Order: sequence, then C-alpha cells, then structure tokens
Amino acid sequence: MSIDGGLRPLFRSRLPQFMWTSVETGATGSGVADSNYLLNGVEGWIEHKQTDASKIDSLNKYQVAWLHRRARCGGRVWIACRRWHDGGPRRGPPIDELWLVPGGWAQELRSGGLLALARTGDAWLAGLEWWPGGPARWPWDRVAAALVAPAGQGRQGAGPVGQERVRRGP
Repeated sequence: MSIDGGLRPLFRSRLPQFMWTSVETGATGSGVADSNYLLNGVEGWIEHKQTDASKIDSLNKYQVAWLHRRARCGGRVWIACRRWHDGGPRRGPPIDELWLVPGGWAQELRSGGLLALARTGDAWLAGLEWWPGGPARWPWDRVAAALVAPAGQGRQGAGPVGQERVRRGP
C-alpha cells in the first residue's frame, strides 16, 4: 500500500462529482496539502495519510504549519487518514478505517495520533469524523458532505477554537 493508503485514487473514484487536482510542491512550497478539490464553487484541500497504528509519522512540521494556517484563515482543509492493518496476535483484529480530521487539529494529530485526538472532547466539536469497515463500507455521501459543509457547522475550525457540532462516527 502507498504512503497515503491509496486514499488519493479512492477519493477520486468514490467522489467523481468533485474536480480533483493533485498537488506536489516539494521544491516550491513546503507543506502544501497533496489534493485540491472543487464542487459547486466550494473549494478545499486534503492531505492524505496512512498509518497502521494511531501515530502518523509522515505528517511533517511543514505540513502541520500549512494546514493549521490555512484553517485559521478560514479555508476548508482536511487530513484524510487511512488506519489500516491485517491484524495479528499483537495487533488484534484487522482494521480499515477512514479518519477525516480538520486541518486545524494537525499539531495535535502529529503529537498524539488519531486515538489520542479522538479522546479529546474538543476534537468532536471541531469536526473529527471516522468510519470503519474499509472503502466499500465508508459512507462516501457523508465524506462528501463533510468536505463541502458550510463554515458555520464547525468543520473548519483551528483546533480548540472550532465551532460546536454533533459527534459523528460509530
């Protein structure tokens, strides 16, 4: 599986109504998210990641800074993370989850990981969502709705200053 857990092509194939642009700026702009999307005049950015545990080691400080700043400026920005492993004696049952984390929570995600972020009550207020079961069972209609939700629904907030919303996920 690729470093992004195959999420970039999954988002393109499962959400074909969106216009997707892959962005690779390594030499020109450190930290810029790897995908831009547009639907009905609503634009946003997603950084795709994959982990087999909770920690996302591939989220670097430049990405954290860009994601957080973009969120603070009112942009729609997300970290889509696929938490996936085959299971085993030490890991337990197999896992294939999609986590959609608002970019304003990038630093907390980098330092504590997905599970630590999920345990903070404030994260639910700022739009953290997750779904188990693998791509065939992820509710792509809800993923699409989250990506284009109005700013007033608290999904683009920068960390603890995000607006209140209802908890999503199982």
